[in-house]
Amino acid sequence: MTAPVPDPAAPLRQSFARQTRAVEVAREILAVFDAHQAQFRLVTRRAEARFLQRDWQGAQLDAAERLTLYRQFVGWSMHDLRRTLPEAADLGFWVSLREAYAREARLRLDAELALTFFNSVTRQVLRVVGPATGVYFGDRDFQTLPPVAASQELRVYSADHGLESLFRSLLGQLPFAARYDGLDADAALVARAVAADLAAQPELGPLERVELVPSPFYRNKGAYLVGRLRTAGGVLPLVIAVVHDEDGLRTDAALTTSDEVSVVFSFTRSYFQVEVDCPRALVGFLRSLTPLKPVGELYTSLGYHKHGKTELVRALFRHMETHDARFELAAGDKGLVMAVFALPSLNVVFKLIKDHFGPPKRTTRQQVMEKYHLVFVRDRVGRLADAQEFEDLEFARDRFGPRLLEELEAECAGTLRVDGDRVIIRHLYTERRVTPLNLYLREVDESRGIDAILDYGQAIKDLAAANIFTGDMLLKNFGVTRHGRVIFYDYDELCLLTECNFREIPRARHEEDEFSAEPWFAVGERDVFPEEFRVFMTLPGRLGEAFRTTHGDLLTVEFWRRMQDLARQGEVIDFFPYKPARRLPR
Repeated sequence: MTAPVPDPAAPLRQSFARQTRAVEVAREILAVFDAHQAQFRLVTRRAEARFLQRDWQGAQLDAAERLTLYRQFVGWSMHDLRRTLPEAADLGFWVSLREAYAREARLRLDAELALTFFNSVTRQVLRVVGPATGVYFGDRDFQTLPPVAASQELRVYSADHGLESLFRSLLGQLPFAARYDGLDADAALVARAVAADLAAQPELGPLERVELVPSPFYRNKGAYLVGRLRTAGGVLPLVIAVVHDEDGLRTDAALTTSDEVSVVFSFTRSYFQVEVDCPRALVGFLRSLTPLKPVGELYTSLGYHKHGKTELVRALFRHMETHDARFELAAGDKGLVMAVFALPSLNVVFKLIKDHFGPPKRTTRQQVMEKYHLVFVRDRVGRLADAQEFEDLEFARDRFGPRLLEELEAECAGTLRVDGDRVIIRHLYTERRVTPLNLYLREVDESRGIDAILDYGQAIKDLAAANIFTGDMLLKNFGVTRHGRVIFYDYDELCLLTECNFREIPRARHEEDEFSAEPWFAVGERDVFPEEFRVFMTLPGRLGEAFRTTHGDLLTVEFWRRMQDLARQGEVIDFFPYKPARRLPR
């Protein structure tokens, strides 16, 4: 029998077929990504109408809907690939697919978002861990994307004819300018405020022009105009806040410092609704206004939270390549639900849910995850830290100190495993690192301590007004940001305020009741007794006196029931990201 003659062209044909198939699949994934982007933009475009109609509840529903889109479209792409792709388990094919996808996506204005989408789909299909597989886009792939314009396309307004004329022209080009009855008066107010800020920095010289992002940034009950002041001697940020109340449209504040802009784009606030053609260009422009803000947080603030996670991971691994740093236990009191660690030189903490929770905790792992999801989809009103959720992260074992790794293996074995010289974490949350409030109060003088303790009470009230009950109000569960704001970051007991039953403690039946270790009355699962807050809210000295004077109503049932009534009525409270002193005078 004659042996078959080898076909020297067969490998070439197989390679060509694989490349052709890889291009087809790459375009299929990109088509789903484009569908996601179209739906994302559709929801975003509703923001202007919501603002003009003062439909604040509708705006909150839109914000929540937009957050669900990414997982939905990744799921559709994943299911399509698993159904139609025989090569799904062939890592070699996925390397070819990755290369084909890069060629198709790299010239897009949203190329970085497209690469992140590919990584998300690939993770869901393959469930492989670590960059060594070669199927994911890594830091270098993002670094070598073609450059975009140095700045976002801007509108430019000359100061040649005076500040009032400039801001009259600027406000007059808003998409809702026709409905802005007090435009001239507000232009004068903004002009005076900007002139005062410039006069306080004479080294900058006179204003030459204003450069403005064309699209307003909508969030909650405000529309924000974002740009910069270009003077003869330098550049200052500019954010103008426009509100819409019963009296109509009006300008509420003009902010001109990097710190103020950083707070506007804070990690403790909901994401903006803003129409963006080139995300990289807009983020680059925003970084010129607030250079200390991490790139990932800026992407997240625009609603691109998945790419914000990509940027955080890129920063983390770049940091670990250039710094001889090890993870260590985070500062603060040890928690019962979460194991928390950090890199000393990175402004992030990593939180793993423990396998078992010590008493008096009665929650479950699933319930804790539901609490974190609740924070993700709710309005955080500047008082809740944004938590990013990650799966299947891999680190070198020598990046963990022996004591930390021993503790994590003992308390989080269901989430973390050591495989040779690698540590693989199945699930974790990251949050921006802040100073725990109890530690902060030990370190600062009395004046700053009083400011912090008063803001602690205000944080609880702000959250209550947003229908959020923190549950555990111990000082250790609150933190102080670099801007001095007090925020909450421990979510295992958080719930909606309307789910609670606020009660007064019943009067004792006889003297023995008052000394009993157990309550002499029935207590339901949702019952809350504000009188008991005195135990951890009462501080010694002037701090305690200041707190009781300003926030003593937190210890009363009446306060909490009043907040519940507002929440049940659907009231959306004003929470603006600037100090009252920065509001324009009326």
